[in-house]
Amino acid sequence: MKLRDEIRDAFIDYKYFLNRNYSRKIALDAVTTRYNLTKLERLLLYRCVHSDYEIETIRRKISYEREVVIDGYNLALTLLSAINGEEIFLCDDGFFRDLGLGKYKNSNFIIDALIIISEYCEKLNLTCEIILDSQISKSGEIASELRKKNIRAKTVNKADKEVILSNKIIYSNDFLVLYKSQRITNIFNELLIENDFKIIRGPWIVSAEEKL
Repeated sequence: MKLRDEIRDAFIDYKYFLNRNYSRKIALDAVTTRYNLTKLERLLLYRCVHSDYEIETIRRKISYEREVVIDGYNLALTLLSAINGEEIFLCDDGFFRDLGLGKYKNSNFIIDALIIISEYCEKLNLTCEIILDSQISKSGEIASELRKKNIRAKTVNKADKEVILSNKIIYSNDFLVLYKSQRITNIFNELLIENDFKIIRGPWIVSAEEKL
């Protein structure tokens, strides 16, 4: 995805609106119309740009402890997008996200991605538990296959709520999950960086400190 010059201008305006407490929809509608954004460009701003207050709130929560809860589907789908050569975007809150719209939903691929994530946690001497949403097809089968490989995994009715209320370090890249959780980690960034995936830094990355 080539980032047009108009994206920088749209980002500046969108950020201005967010910092003045406009709703995301109103702000996005305004910049989409003004700069004739495509659906993907609009989605990019939606997923990667936040108010200064939201960013500071997220950064204050980052912690490094040995026991983590993994937001299974969100991380697996982003990793699968990266593995399949799609662009991964470093967002202004310091977390990586994709624009894949969850299209890699084959259960075997999801299992493979979660095994990679689990092995990365093991490499870092982390104890992890993977949470999967039972409302998503084949979640039970995926969790069962992971447990056969001695990976802690379970399905719950509302995965986002379970993750947020877990009272442990949260391993996710979903903004609302991160924003509502008490403690979070950004070690998923390291997994993506170490494997040299196609990472895009948008106009919201303005200094060396914000790149990692």
